[in-house]
Amino acid sequence: MGPPPVTITMSRGRRIDLSGPQYYQDLLTGIAMEILGELGELEKLDLAALGEDAFEQVVSITQIRLLNELYYGLGQLRAAGMELDVKRAIQDLRDIWNRYIDSTNRPPGLKFQVDPVEDQVQ
Repeated sequence: MGPPPVTITMSRGRRIDLSGPQYYQDLLTGIAMEILGELGELEKLDLAALGEDAFEQVVSITQIRLLNELYYGLGQLRAAGMELDVKRAIQDLRDIWNRYIDSTNRPPGLKFQVDPVEDQVQ
């Protein structure tokens, strides 16, 4: 497995710098920060006034965006000859995302939910 590419490009054009020694952490953190920025734009709307259905849509869209960007980034790493464990990457991204949700005092409903069966230790 060779070194990671210096950067990857997210689906909407933003680049994530992977030149540092913690490229895996940089990838996941970069994805989380980008989606938090998008969430911040959505939060400019009064989600509470829109009702529960709108909030659930924001949660669904946010989780889809997180996974799409993760797969997009992992695909670029794979093309560069790097194979990463997808399940572990999903779990690690979930952990990073959920810490950001907690640390920014956002509603717990925005946390990245995982299938309870998947979360059990085997």
